[in-house]
Amino acid sequence: MRSHNKAIGKSGTGLVLILAWSVMASSAAAAEFYLIAGKTTLTMPDGQDIPMWGFGLGPGSGGDGTVTVPGPPLVVPHRDSSLVIHLENNLPVPVSIVIPGQAVDPRPVKFPDSQGRERVRSFTRQVNPGRARAYRWSNFKGGTFLYHSGTHPAVQVQMGLYGGVKKDTASGLAYPGIPYDNELLLLYSEIDPALHQAVDDGSYGTPPMTSTVDYKPKYFLINGLPHSAGNAAQLPTVIETERVLLRFLNAGLRTHVPLLLGLYMRVVAEDGNPYPYPKQQYSLMLPALQTKDAIVSFPAPGSYPIFDRRFDLTDAGAADGGMLTTLQVVIADCNNNGISDTIEPDADGDGIIDDCDNCPDVFNPDQADTDGDGVGDACEPAPFIAREQPEQPACCGSAGPVSVLGLPLGMLLLGRLGGYRRRNACRAKK
Repeated sequence: MRSHNKAIGKSGTGLVLILAWSVMASSAAAAEFYLIAGKTTLTMPDGQDIPMWGFGLGPGSGGDGTVTVPGPPLVVPHRDSSLVIHLENNLPVPVSIVIPGQAVDPRPVKFPDSQGRERVRSFTRQVNPGRARAYRWSNFKGGTFLYHSGTHPAVQVQMGLYGGVKKDTASGLAYPGIPYDNELLLLYSEIDPALHQAVDDGSYGTPPMTSTVDYKPKYFLINGLPHSAGNAAQLPTVIETERVLLRFLNAGLRTHVPLLLGLYMRVVAEDGNPYPYPKQQYSLMLPALQTKDAIVSFPAPGSYPIFDRRFDLTDAGAADGGMLTTLQVVIADCNNNGISDTIEPDADGDGIIDDCDNCPDVFNPDQADTDGDGVGDACEPAPFIAREQPEQPACCGSAGPVSVLGLPLGMLLLGRLGGYRRRNACRAKK
Protein backbone atom coordinates (compact mmCIF):
# COMPACT_ATOMS: atom_id res chain seq x y z
CA MET A 1 0.00 0.00 0.00
CA ARG A 2 1.15 3.52 -0.72
CA SER A 3 0.25 6.62 1.23
CA HIS A 4 -1.21 9.74 -0.33
CA ASN A 5 -0.11 12.66 1.79
CA LYS A 6 -0.93 16.32 1.96
CA ALA A 7 0.66 19.28 3.66
CA ILE A 8 -1.42 22.11 5.07
CA GLY A 9 -0.39 25.54 6.39
CA LYS A 10 -1.18 25.93 10.08
CA SER A 11 -2.20 29.56 10.25
CA GLY A 12 -1.45 33.01 8.93
CA THR A 13 -2.23 35.06 5.88
CA GLY A 14 -1.28 34.02 2.39
CA LEU A 15 1.14 31.19 2.97
CA VAL A 16 2.47 32.53 6.18
CA LEU A 17 2.96 28.92 6.71
CA ILE A 18 4.66 28.47 9.89
CA LEU A 19 5.06 26.44 7.59
CA ALA A 20 3.23 24.05 9.67
CA TRP A 21 3.91 20.50 8.79
CA SER A 22 0.96 18.21 8.32
CA VAL A 23 0.40 14.87 6.61
CA MET A 24 -2.26 12.21 6.30
CA ALA A 25 -1.74 9.11 8.42
CA SER A 26 0.36 6.50 6.71
CA SER A 27 1.66 3.07 7.45
CA ALA A 28 3.07 2.45 4.00
CA ALA A 29 6.68 2.02 3.00
CA ALA A 30 6.65 5.13 0.78
CA ALA A 31 5.21 8.60 1.32
CA GLU A 32 3.71 9.91 -1.91
CA PHE A 33 2.94 13.47 -3.03
CA TYR A 34 1.54 15.06 -6.17
CA LEU A 35 2.97 18.50 -6.99
CA ILE A 36 2.21 20.94 -9.81
CA ALA A 37 4.73 23.51 -11.06
CA GLY A 38 3.15 26.73 -12.30
CA LYS A 39 3.03 30.52 -12.23
CA THR A 40 1.81 32.90 -9.53
CA THR A 41 2.31 36.49 -8.37
CA LEU A 42 3.52 37.98 -5.08
CA THR A 43 2.63 41.56 -4.13
CA MET A 44 5.31 43.39 -2.18
CA PRO A 45 4.64 45.96 0.57
CA ASP A 46 5.28 48.82 -1.88
CA GLY A 47 2.58 47.47 -4.19
CA GLN A 48 4.84 45.98 -6.86
CA ASP A 49 3.62 42.67 -8.30
CA ILE A 50 6.41 40.15 -8.81
CA PRO A 51 5.94 37.27 -11.30
CA MET A 52 6.88 34.01 -9.56
CA TRP A 53 7.07 30.31 -10.26
CA GLY A 54 6.20 27.80 -7.57
CA PHE A 55 4.80 24.43 -6.60
CA GLY A 56 1.23 23.59 -5.64
CA LEU A 57 -0.35 20.50 -4.11
CA GLY A 58 -2.17 18.45 -6.75
CA PRO A 59 -5.53 16.61 -6.48
CA GLY A 60 -3.72 13.32 -5.89
CA SER A 61 -2.62 14.74 -2.52
CA GLY A 62 -5.89 16.47 -1.71
CA GLY A 63 -4.91 19.90 -3.08
CA ASP A 64 -6.42 22.06 -5.81
CA GLY A 65 -3.15 22.88 -7.57
CA THR A 66 -2.88 26.42 -6.19
CA VAL A 67 0.72 27.51 -6.63
CA THR A 68 2.43 28.95 -3.53
CA VAL A 69 5.86 30.34 -2.68
CA PRO A 70 7.35 28.51 -0.86
CA GLY A 71 5.83 25.26 -2.09
CA PRO A 72 3.79 23.09 0.28
CA PRO A 73 5.79 21.67 3.20
CA LEU A 74 6.11 17.91 2.87
CA VAL A 75 6.26 15.41 5.73
CA VAL A 76 7.68 11.92 5.32
CA PRO A 77 6.26 9.83 8.21
CA HIS A 78 9.02 8.41 10.36
CA ARG A 79 7.95 4.83 9.60
CA ASP A 80 8.19 5.34 5.83
CA SER A 81 11.47 4.48 4.17
CA SER A 82 10.93 6.12 0.76
CA LEU A 83 9.53 9.27 -0.81
CA VAL A 84 7.80 9.56 -4.19
CA ILE A 85 6.98 12.95 -5.75
CA HIS A 86 4.83 13.08 -8.88
CA LEU A 87 5.55 16.36 -10.67
CA GLU A 88 3.24 17.89 -13.27
CA ASN A 89 4.76 20.79 -15.21
CA ASN A 90 2.51 23.71 -16.18
CA LEU A 91 5.42 26.05 -16.89
CA PRO A 92 6.75 26.90 -20.39
CA VAL A 93 10.19 25.38 -19.70
CA PRO A 94 11.45 22.00 -18.40
CA VAL A 95 11.71 21.64 -14.61
CA SER A 96 12.74 18.94 -12.14
CA ILE A 97 13.03 18.23 -8.40
CA VAL A 98 16.10 17.46 -6.31
CA ILE A 99 16.61 17.19 -2.54
CA PRO A 100 20.19 18.00 -1.50
CA GLY A 101 21.37 15.60 1.19
CA GLN A 102 19.33 12.63 -0.05
CA ALA A 103 20.92 9.79 -2.00
CA VAL A 104 19.76 9.64 -5.61
CA ASP A 105 20.81 8.08 -8.90
CA PRO A 106 22.20 11.15 -10.75
CA ARG A 107 21.07 11.47 -14.36
CA PRO A 108 22.20 14.95 -15.42
CA VAL A 109 20.81 16.53 -18.57
CA LYS A 110 23.54 18.09 -20.73
CA PHE A 111 23.68 20.38 -23.74
CA PRO A 112 26.44 21.79 -25.99
CA ASP A 113 27.24 25.47 -25.59
CA SER A 114 28.07 27.89 -28.42
CA GLN A 115 31.62 26.55 -28.51
CA GLY A 116 30.57 22.91 -28.62
CA ARG A 117 31.46 22.25 -24.98
CA GLU A 118 29.18 19.95 -23.01
CA ARG A 119 27.38 21.73 -20.17
CA VAL A 120 24.92 20.52 -17.51
CA ARG A 121 21.45 22.04 -17.68
CA SER A 122 19.79 19.87 -15.03
CA PHE A 123 21.05 17.75 -12.13
CA THR A 124 18.42 15.09 -12.86
CA ARG A 125 15.79 14.07 -15.40
CA GLN A 126 13.50 16.90 -16.45
CA VAL A 127 9.75 17.19 -16.87
CA ASN A 128 8.89 18.88 -20.15
CA PRO A 129 6.05 21.45 -20.36
CA GLY A 130 2.64 19.80 -20.18
CA ARG A 131 4.07 16.48 -19.01
CA ALA A 132 4.48 14.66 -15.67
CA ARG A 133 7.10 12.44 -14.09
CA ALA A 134 7.66 10.62 -10.81
CA TYR A 135 10.80 11.07 -8.72
CA ARG A 136 11.68 8.49 -6.07
CA TRP A 137 14.08 8.58 -3.12
CA SER A 138 14.72 5.20 -1.48
CA ASN A 139 16.08 4.97 2.05
CA PHE A 140 14.99 8.54 2.74
CA LYS A 141 16.99 9.70 5.75
CA GLY A 142 15.60 11.80 8.57
CA GLY A 143 16.15 15.52 9.00
CA THR A 144 15.19 18.91 7.58
CA PHE A 145 15.77 19.45 3.85
CA LEU A 146 15.00 21.74 0.92
CA TYR A 147 13.39 20.41 -2.22
CA HIS A 148 13.85 22.57 -5.31
CA SER A 149 14.14 22.50 -9.06
CA GLY A 150 17.34 20.89 -10.22
CA THR A 151 17.03 22.47 -13.68
CA HIS A 152 18.89 25.75 -14.21
CA PRO A 153 18.73 26.20 -10.42
CA ALA A 154 20.34 29.66 -10.33
CA VAL A 155 17.22 30.92 -12.11
CA GLN A 156 14.43 28.48 -11.26
CA VAL A 157 15.09 28.39 -7.51
CA GLN A 158 15.22 32.19 -7.52
CA MET A 159 11.86 32.20 -9.32
CA GLY A 160 10.28 30.31 -6.42
CA LEU A 161 10.55 26.59 -7.20
CA TYR A 162 11.43 25.46 -3.68
CA GLY A 163 9.93 24.17 -0.45
CA GLY A 164 10.72 22.26 2.74
CA VAL A 165 10.56 18.54 3.50
CA LYS A 166 11.17 16.80 6.80
CA LYS A 167 11.30 13.36 8.36
CA ASP A 168 11.55 12.87 12.13
CA THR A 169 13.22 9.97 13.92
CA ALA A 170 9.96 9.36 15.80
CA SER A 171 6.91 11.34 16.85
CA GLY A 172 8.19 14.39 18.75
CA LEU A 173 11.80 13.35 18.17
CA ALA A 174 13.65 15.32 15.48
CA TYR A 175 16.85 13.27 15.74
CA PRO A 176 18.00 10.58 18.18
CA GLY A 177 18.10 12.24 21.60
CA ILE A 178 16.58 15.52 20.30
CA PRO A 179 12.94 15.77 21.49
CA TYR A 180 10.70 18.78 20.88
CA ASP A 181 7.17 19.91 21.77
CA ASN A 182 6.47 22.40 18.96
CA GLU A 183 8.16 23.41 15.72
CA LEU A 184 8.40 26.39 13.40
CA LEU A 185 9.85 26.52 9.93
CA LEU A 186 11.59 29.69 8.75
CA LEU A 187 12.43 29.60 5.04
CA TYR A 188 14.62 32.47 3.81
CA SER A 189 14.66 33.74 0.21
CA GLU A 190 15.20 36.89 -1.88
CA ILE A 191 13.73 38.53 -4.98
CA ASP A 192 15.51 40.45 -7.72
CA PRO A 193 12.56 42.10 -9.58
CA ALA A 194 14.58 42.66 -12.77
CA LEU A 195 15.52 38.99 -12.98
CA HIS A 196 11.94 37.86 -12.41
CA GLN A 197 10.63 40.21 -15.06
CA ALA A 198 13.22 39.03 -17.61
CA VAL A 199 12.43 35.36 -16.98
CA ASP A 200 8.68 36.02 -17.14
CA ASP A 201 8.79 37.91 -20.47
CA GLY A 202 11.33 35.54 -22.04
CA SER A 203 14.16 38.07 -22.38
CA TYR A 204 16.45 36.41 -19.82
CA GLY A 205 19.75 35.44 -21.41
CA THR A 206 19.96 38.56 -23.56
CA PRO A 207 21.34 41.98 -22.53
CA PRO A 208 20.96 43.45 -20.04
CA MET A 209 19.93 40.30 -18.07
CA THR A 210 22.30 37.66 -19.41
CA SER A 211 22.87 35.72 -16.16
CA THR A 212 22.55 35.89 -12.37
CA VAL A 213 26.11 37.21 -11.98
CA ASP A 214 24.76 40.74 -11.43
CA TYR A 215 22.03 39.49 -9.11
CA LYS A 216 20.65 42.39 -7.05
CA PRO A 217 17.83 41.39 -4.71
CA LYS A 218 15.58 44.14 -3.38
CA TYR A 219 13.08 42.11 -1.36
CA PHE A 220 13.98 39.69 1.46
CA LEU A 221 11.44 37.12 2.57
CA ILE A 222 10.75 34.70 5.41
CA ASN A 223 8.19 32.03 4.49
CA GLY A 224 7.33 33.91 1.32
CA LEU A 225 6.64 37.25 3.00
CA PRO A 226 8.76 40.33 3.64
CA HIS A 227 8.27 42.13 6.90
CA SER A 228 6.39 45.41 6.71
CA ALA A 229 5.30 47.98 9.26
CA GLY A 230 2.29 46.75 11.21
CA ASN A 231 2.86 43.14 10.16
CA ALA A 232 5.38 42.00 12.74
CA ALA A 233 3.80 38.70 13.80
CA GLN A 234 4.17 36.27 10.91
CA LEU A 235 4.53 33.19 13.11
CA PRO A 236 2.04 31.43 15.39
CA THR A 237 2.26 31.64 19.15
CA VAL A 238 4.16 29.09 21.19
CA ILE A 239 3.84 28.27 24.89
CA GLU A 240 6.49 29.25 27.40
CA THR A 241 7.03 25.69 28.63
CA GLU A 242 7.53 24.18 25.18
CA ARG A 243 10.80 23.06 23.67
CA VAL A 244 10.52 24.66 20.23
CA LEU A 245 12.36 23.29 17.22
CA LEU A 246 13.29 26.05 14.76
CA ARG A 247 13.93 24.68 11.28
CA PHE A 248 15.94 27.23 9.27
CA LEU A 249 16.16 26.85 5.46
CA ASN A 250 17.79 29.16 2.93
CA ALA A 251 16.47 29.06 -0.66
CA GLY A 252 18.20 32.32 -1.57
CA LEU A 253 21.44 32.92 -3.44
CA ARG A 254 22.95 34.85 -0.52
CA THR A 255 24.14 33.78 2.92
CA HIS A 256 21.91 34.95 5.78
CA VAL A 257 22.49 35.03 9.53
CA PRO A 258 19.31 34.54 11.59
CA LEU A 259 19.65 36.04 15.08
CA LEU A 260 17.27 35.37 17.97
CA LEU A 261 17.35 38.54 20.05
CA GLY A 262 17.95 38.05 23.77
CA LEU A 263 18.23 34.25 23.78
CA TYR A 264 20.57 31.44 22.91
CA MET A 265 19.62 28.59 20.59
CA ARG A 266 20.95 25.06 20.81
CA VAL A 267 21.93 24.31 17.22
CA VAL A 268 21.57 20.55 16.81
CA ALA A 269 21.85 19.70 13.09
CA GLU A 270 22.97 20.91 9.67
CA ASP A 271 21.58 19.68 6.34
CA GLY A 272 19.81 16.83 8.13
CA ASN A 273 23.00 15.70 9.91
CA PRO A 274 22.90 15.93 13.73
CA TYR A 275 25.94 17.45 15.39
CA PRO A 276 27.83 15.16 17.79
CA TYR A 277 28.00 18.17 20.12
CA PRO A 278 25.20 20.78 19.82
CA LYS A 279 26.26 24.44 19.76
CA GLN A 280 24.93 27.22 21.98
CA GLN A 281 24.54 30.28 19.74
CA TYR A 282 22.33 33.35 19.52
CA SER A 283 22.83 33.48 15.72
CA LEU A 284 23.77 31.00 13.04
CA MET A 285 25.25 31.23 9.55
CA LEU A 286 22.91 29.95 6.84
CA PRO A 287 24.57 29.73 3.40
CA ALA A 288 22.59 29.29 0.19
CA LEU A 289 20.53 26.06 0.00
CA GLN A 290 21.53 25.02 3.53
CA THR A 291 19.30 23.95 6.43
CA LYS A 292 19.95 24.09 10.19
CA ASP A 293 17.89 22.96 13.18
CA ALA A 294 17.92 24.61 16.60
CA ILE A 295 16.08 24.02 19.88
CA VAL A 296 15.04 26.99 21.98
CA SER A 297 13.34 27.27 25.37
CA PHE A 298 11.82 30.54 26.55
CA PRO A 299 12.37 31.89 30.06
CA ALA A 300 9.14 33.87 30.08
CA PRO A 301 6.23 34.95 27.88
CA GLY A 302 6.86 37.83 25.50
CA SER A 303 7.91 38.82 21.99
CA TYR A 304 11.23 37.51 20.68
CA PRO A 305 12.41 39.05 17.39
CA ILE A 306 14.33 37.03 14.80
CA PHE A 307 16.15 39.04 12.15
CA ASP A 308 18.94 38.74 9.62
CA ARG A 309 22.18 39.92 11.19
CA ARG A 310 23.40 40.90 7.71
CA PHE A 311 20.69 43.58 7.85
CA ASP A 312 18.68 42.55 4.82
CA LEU A 313 15.89 44.50 6.51
CA THR A 314 14.49 46.62 3.69
CA ASP A 315 11.74 46.42 1.08
CA ALA A 316 13.15 47.95 -2.12
CA GLY A 317 15.20 50.35 0.01
CA ALA A 318 12.41 51.22 2.45
CA ALA A 319 13.30 50.66 6.10
CA ASP A 320 11.45 48.40 8.55
CA GLY A 321 11.10 45.47 6.19
CA GLY A 322 12.85 42.38 4.93
CA MET A 323 13.94 39.42 7.02
CA LEU A 324 12.37 40.26 10.35
CA THR A 325 9.75 38.29 12.23
CA THR A 326 8.67 37.82 15.84
CA LEU A 327 8.08 34.77 18.00
CA GLN A 328 5.12 35.39 20.29
CA VAL A 329 5.38 33.35 23.49
CA VAL A 330 2.30 33.04 25.71
CA ILE A 331 1.96 31.71 29.24
CA ALA A 332 1.20 28.07 29.90
CA ASP A 333 -2.25 28.24 31.52
CA CYS A 334 -4.07 24.92 31.28
CA ASN A 335 -6.76 25.88 33.82
CA ASN A 336 -7.34 29.34 32.27
CA ASN A 337 -6.97 31.22 35.54
CA GLY A 338 -4.48 33.74 34.19
CA ILE A 339 -1.63 32.33 36.31
CA SER A 340 1.36 30.70 34.63
CA ASP A 341 1.54 26.95 35.11
CA THR A 342 5.22 27.41 35.94
CA ILE A 343 4.27 28.78 39.38
CA GLU A 344 1.20 26.65 40.13
CA PRO A 345 1.31 23.53 42.38
CA ASP A 346 2.53 20.28 40.83
CA ALA A 347 2.63 17.74 43.65
CA ASP A 348 4.04 14.82 41.67
CA GLY A 349 6.53 16.89 39.66
CA ASP A 350 5.47 15.47 36.28
CA GLY A 351 5.14 18.88 34.59
CA ILE A 352 1.32 18.98 34.71
CA ILE A 353 -0.14 21.19 37.43
CA ASP A 354 -2.49 19.60 39.95
CA ASP A 355 -5.61 21.31 38.56
CA CYS A 356 -5.04 19.69 35.15
CA ASP A 357 -3.34 16.44 36.16
CA ASN A 358 -5.51 13.33 35.77
CA CYS A 359 -3.48 11.68 38.53
CA PRO A 360 -2.06 14.54 40.65
CA ASP A 361 -0.28 12.40 43.26
CA VAL A 362 1.47 9.98 40.89
CA PHE A 363 4.18 10.89 38.38
CA ASN A 364 2.57 10.33 34.94
CA PRO A 365 3.76 12.89 32.37
CA ASP A 366 2.10 10.95 29.53
CA GLN A 367 -1.36 11.42 31.16
CA ALA A 368 -2.46 8.05 29.79
CA ASP A 369 -6.20 7.42 30.30
CA THR A 370 -7.13 4.22 28.51
CA ASP A 371 -10.83 4.17 29.45
CA GLY A 372 -11.30 7.92 28.95
CA ASP A 373 -12.95 8.48 32.33
CA GLY A 374 -10.74 11.46 33.25
CA VAL A 375 -8.73 9.45 35.78
CA GLY A 376 -5.22 8.56 34.68
CA ASP A 377 -4.24 4.93 34.34
CA ALA A 378 -1.59 5.52 37.02
CA CYS A 379 -4.36 6.22 39.57
CA GLU A 380 -6.65 3.34 38.64
CA PRO A 381 -6.38 -0.21 39.99
CA ALA A 382 -5.04 -2.85 37.68
CA PRO A 383 -8.00 -4.32 35.79
CA PHE A 384 -9.32 -7.64 37.17
CA ILE A 385 -9.62 -10.21 34.42
CA ALA A 386 -12.03 -13.02 35.23
CA ARG A 387 -10.81 -16.34 33.96
CA GLU A 388 -13.17 -19.20 33.26
CA GLN A 389 -12.35 -22.11 35.56
CA PRO A 390 -12.41 -25.61 34.11
CA GLU A 391 -15.21 -27.81 35.36
CA GLN A 392 -14.10 -30.09 38.24
CA PRO A 393 -15.40 -33.63 38.73
CA ALA A 394 -17.86 -34.25 41.60
CA CYS A 395 -16.07 -34.80 44.87
CA CYS A 396 -17.08 -38.38 45.43
CA GLY A 397 -18.56 -39.33 42.10
CA SER A 398 -17.20 -40.62 38.91
CA ALA A 399 -15.94 -37.95 36.55
CA GLY A 400 -15.80 -40.31 33.62
CA PRO A 401 -12.78 -40.87 31.42
CA VAL A 402 -10.24 -38.08 31.09
CA SER A 403 -8.07 -37.72 27.97
CA VAL A 404 -4.37 -37.42 28.69
CA LEU A 405 -3.09 -37.30 25.14
CA GLY A 406 -0.46 -34.65 24.64
CA LEU A 407 -0.02 -33.82 28.34
CA PRO A 408 3.51 -33.84 29.75
CA LEU A 409 4.42 -36.38 32.41
CA GLY A 410 4.62 -33.72 35.13
CA MET A 411 1.03 -32.61 34.56
CA LEU A 412 -0.16 -36.24 34.63
CA LEU A 413 1.57 -36.84 37.97
CA LEU A 414 0.09 -33.67 39.45
CA GLY A 415 -3.33 -34.69 38.21
CA ARG A 416 -3.03 -38.13 39.83
CA LEU A 417 -1.86 -36.56 43.06
CA GLY A 418 -4.76 -34.12 43.02
CA GLY A 419 -7.23 -36.95 42.45
CA TYR A 420 -5.70 -38.90 45.33
CA ARG A 421 -6.15 -35.89 47.67
CA ARG A 422 -9.78 -35.37 46.60
CA ARG A 423 -10.63 -39.03 47.22
CA ASN A 424 -9.05 -38.88 50.68
CA ALA A 425 -11.07 -35.74 51.45
CA CYS A 426 -14.25 -37.53 50.45
CA ARG A 427 -13.45 -40.51 52.68
CA ALA A 428 -12.82 -38.13 55.60
CA LYS A 429 -16.29 -36.60 55.14
CA LYS A 430 -17.87 -40.04 55.25
